[in-house]
Amino acid sequence: MRNLVLALAGMGLAALNAAADEVWSTPIGDVVYEADTPEGWAVWSYPGLDARGTVYLKDLAGVYEERGAYAGIWVEPESSDIELCDVAITNPVTGEAHYNWGRVDLVFIEPDFPGGWVALRGNCFNQPSDYLIGKPVTGSIEQ
Repeated sequence: MRNLVLALAGMGLAALNAAADEVWSTPIGDVVYEADTPEGWAVWSYPGLDARGTVYLKDLAGVYEERGAYAGIWVEPESSDIELCDVAITNPVTGEAHYNWGRVDLVFIEPDFPGGWVALRGNCFNQPSDYLIGKPVTGSIEQ
């Protein structure tokens, strides 16, 4: 019985650390769950053109079970090589203005940690139309 209690306690601690351990493999590279904000944003990073971009997903912070659909924004460093938005958006964490941003809609395919997802992304205020599929990276080795 004592071993069962210890095992259940360890599983609870693992769930608390899920955010720090969540990584998804995508065709553009690994997407990493970086942090949660007190305002309820989940902060993810992904490979961008010149540097890592950041995704902010509202109401996903601290949610590891029964995940569904989430909306948010992405921001990337500005570059002279790309067309910037006419209007800046304020970064929910830093408060900085960004002209290279867009909307993102994300749906988890499996509702519990670790689960895969499909994301739709659009530039500026445009309707999200580019998609990305994320598959969870787990400790098991695939052969």
